[in-house]
Amino acid sequence: MRALWSGEIAFGLVTIPAKLYSATKDLTPSFHQLHKECGSRIQMQRRCPKCARDIEYGEIGKGYEVSKGEYALFTKEELAKIEGADGAGGVDIVQFVDPKEIDFSYFEKSYWVGPGGKSARGFELLRMTLEKTEQAALARVKIRTRTQLGLLRPRGHLFALDMMRFADELVSGEEIVIPETRKASGRELDLALDLVKQLEAPFDPSKHPNEYRAAVDAAAQGKVERGEAVRDAGSEEETAAPEKSGGGAKVIDLAELLARSLAKKNAAAKN
Repeated sequence: MRALWSGEIAFGLVTIPAKLYSATKDLTPSFHQLHKECGSRIQMQRRCPKCARDIEYGEIGKGYEVSKGEYALFTKEELAKIEGADGAGGVDIVQFVDPKEIDFSYFEKSYWVGPGGKSARGFELLRMTLEKTEQAALARVKIRTRTQLGLLRPRGHLFALDMMRFADELVSGEEIVIPETRKASGRELDLALDLVKQLEAPFDPSKHPNEYRAAVDAAAQGKVERGEAVRDAGSEEETAAPEKSGGGAKVIDLAELLARSLAKKNAAAKN
């Protein structure tokens, strides 16, 4: 499997070379816009309504809306300065937490993390430590330019990295109005509990396939077999985005670095 990103996990003074791999794929059916008359794919043009002409990519800047219809325009250089000097990114562990304390609504997307250097000693040490303590590592994760929260936890011989939303990205449910209603009777509750017991079973995702995708695939195949498929008459070139990677620092004496990290934390706690 091709790595999406190469960087480092910062664990105290220890730097652990690591690689990031996608753990999910979006199989939701997607539809392209076609011209009904000839079957060609519709091209989206970058057009300025004020200048009434198509705009080249180099003419486009990024605007952050500060109020309705008012934007702060940023150059690439300004955004690069805001994003920070470390373009390669990394996983900077800031805290160890009990994963059971984190609400599922924080989780956004999952990745696999595997060792990235010639030696997996540091990687395996961190994995074993988290596995033994039943803890997960809360980290600030920078992939390319965006910094997010992430939860690093051992899964088998790898790590799972679950990207997380920030606290202010969650919408509170306190403003949702719940109509007044009487409490369920004892009999109603007993019947509901019996139904739960009847439907209770170990989670098996293979028993819950994407029925919509299967239906779309079947309908599309039917159109092909009936000769109803159309071919895009327009030409289109697709280029794959190059993989961005960052260098990994060589892991030296792990025991020494861990001891220095612990001494640094203890000194800071005393002050």
